[in-house]
Amino acid sequence: MEPARETACTQPRPARRAAWSGRAPADQPESARERIIEATLACIRRHGIERASISAIATIAGVSRPTVYAYFPSREELLATALERAGATTAERVVAAARRRAKTAGDFAVEALVAARREFLADPALNPLARPPLDPWPVSQALSEQSLEIARRILEPIVTFEPALQCRLDEISETLVRWLLSLLMYESDRTSSDAKLRAYLRRVVVPALAPPPVSPAPDGGSGEPAAAGIEQAPR
Repeated sequence: MEPARETACTQPRPARRAAWSGRAPADQPESARERIIEATLACIRRHGIERASISAIATIAGVSRPTVYAYFPSREELLATALERAGATTAERVVAAARRRAKTAGDFAVEALVAARREFLADPALNPLARPPLDPWPVSQALSEQSLEIARRILEPIVTFEPALQCRLDEISETLVRWLLSLLMYESDRTSSDAKLRAYLRRVVVPALAPPPVSPAPDGGSGEPAAAGIEQAPR
């Protein structure tokens, strides 16, 4: 008897990948973690952050809910990790865009804000910050220690233009993050195009980066720099 010929119907079908049951594979822990983070960003982009549930993320990642919890003990921690990942990637593009146009520290701050706003509005994964959300978590997370550290890394090049700004870099970073949140949430004629936004920011951001004024000393000496924008309380 001749052996049966293989046909398309008799070809073995590829095995379907089963969702993991909650214990990460010992040989690929980082691979699984990366899949979950990428699935989280994909879920946010498809459905919005309010509907980015652990079940939806697990389905996209091809894992079980217990597997997700094996890497991230809470939804909040998973969202924070995913958004910080997206923010770090965006930061690289923002720095590159700002460097191309900046000739001064003020230029760099302005261009970083323009580029960051454009990136945040374009990426649905970052878009939770671009509107008042049903879930207040994204806005509060924008001022977290990790987010401010990302902002600081973006703005570090301003020190190459103006070394005296090094001691104020933390304060400048938080201030610009607060401005960015406002620019994302509220639209006006001044922000209706990159050109208008750039002109507006040059008027308000650049003066904020100026060195603090020097307060006159009682004896007529050179005095010490006064805190910028803060009135000195009478003694």
